[in-house]
Amino acid sequence: MFGGIAFVLAYIISSFFVRNTTEDTDRMLFCFYVVIALVCTAQAFYGIFQYAGFLPASKGFRVTGSFDNPAGFAAGLCTGFPFLLVFLAYKKVWIKILVVAAGLILIVAVALSASRAGILSLFTVGMLALFYKFRIKTNRKILVFVALLISLSGLYFLKKDSADGRILIWCCTWEMMQDKPLLGHGTEGFKANYMDYQAGYFEKYPDSKFLMLADNVKHPFNEYWLLLTNYGMAGFGLFCLFVWFLWKSYRRNQNNSLFIRSSGWCLLSVAVFALFSYPSRYPFTWVMVIMSTIVVIREAGYKVKAPPACAFSFRIMLIPLLITFAAATYIDMSAEIRWSKTARKSMLGQTRQMLSEYESLYPYMKRKPLFLYNYAAELNYIGRYHESSAILAECAATFNDYDVQLLFADNYHQTGKYPEAEQHYQRASYMCPNRFMPLYHLAKLYAETKRPKEAMTVAKRIMEKEIKIPSGSIYNIKKEMEELINNNMDSINISASESRVSKAGF
Repeated sequence: MFGGIAFVLAYIISSFFVRNTTEDTDRMLFCFYVVIALVCTAQAFYGIFQYAGFLPASKGFRVTGSFDNPAGFAAGLCTGFPFLLVFLAYKKVWIKILVVAAGLILIVAVALSASRAGILSLFTVGMLALFYKFRIKTNRKILVFVALLISLSGLYFLKKDSADGRILIWCCTWEMMQDKPLLGHGTEGFKANYMDYQAGYFEKYPDSKFLMLADNVKHPFNEYWLLLTNYGMAGFGLFCLFVWFLWKSYRRNQNNSLFIRSSGWCLLSVAVFALFSYPSRYPFTWVMVIMSTIVVIREAGYKVKAPPACAFSFRIMLIPLLITFAAATYIDMSAEIRWSKTARKSMLGQTRQMLSEYESLYPYMKRKPLFLYNYAAELNYIGRYHESSAILAECAATFNDYDVQLLFADNYHQTGKYPEAEQHYQRASYMCPNRFMPLYHLAKLYAETKRPKEAMTVAKRIMEKEIKIPSGSIYNIKKEMEELINNNMDSINISASESRVSKAGF
């Protein structure tokens, strides 16, 4: 639903560059706000019905709307909430009743999603709206600010383990930023390097209180830290300059109406949400931010003198650009659909038959790390380990995590490159020290290479290891390790007996 509405918003955005009268602009704004209000209300109902059990949600969650997780759902509602408030300016009572009802539905939906970033974002925008509506005095604003700080601590205890996990992520991210403070690690720098820093952290602090919270991480749960990590102080400085320009534009607006205020509140909502989540992952958020930015800048009243020929040339240039963008999007979507079908058939046991499809998809999707990982995993499955490692190396350049390290280790293990396999098993274990699989394979590798002492040491670590999520496979691993320990103990006892017999002269 949210993806389809982007086309409507794209039309409205383009209309700003085509229409010039204030009347036409207001009409476009009105259409924009109506569409957003309707879509967000429908999305909120969708989430509430999921919570009630009438509709299914995405894997492992209770409320997701049409998104893949609660964060996207809450981000969409939070960015749309300020535009509902516009209609409170209308004098008709029935409109105000509908707006208040829709606003309450959005608030309930965000609360049910349990998104702390969403709750904080809505609270912030709601307080600003109250300040605007009722002209609250400064001392009361201070009380509200104190309440905001208290609510922050309350949100911490709402999901304490999750909050502690983010503290771990921020600690490791801070180390990344310190290593390359000026220019950062590059566009995909966080995904390519973060898990190595997490591995380094647990290698240095093996008894850390965060050990049971470690997991694969693709985002630092803070957009500003992501910007600093990938692009350093240089990129963050440019971002701050743009934010300053937006603030000046917002303050410059002579029209102090809810139309302008709502755009500013939308940007603030995203800014607050970005402190603890990843709203930039969702196209709808980008559309809302771009639209709000255009409104704020346009209404600032800047005088830009350009000859008619330039405006006409700009519009003409947009045509081939849009055609190129549409063609690239079509090619990308077609490749994604082909990959989805190919991966599904491969999962059904048709890996060898699907290999030619993977090879033909590679030129179009070689910059997509998830495709590269999937391709490498399929090559591993059919025993083409060297090719799998080559593809996996391309993946690791932009995306490296626990699963990538395990696949590397298995490729080396199967081809007899035991030192390399050992290194990758250990790396995977440090990345997510609460996982059993790396240590399990490491123990088996030591047993295969006639290193019983190392095998015993790792097996004992597995037996003593705390279980985060109980499962049958973990209990089977523990049982197998118990047998390995007993067998090694028997071998040691036999060797000791033979030694005593030999010394006795028998």
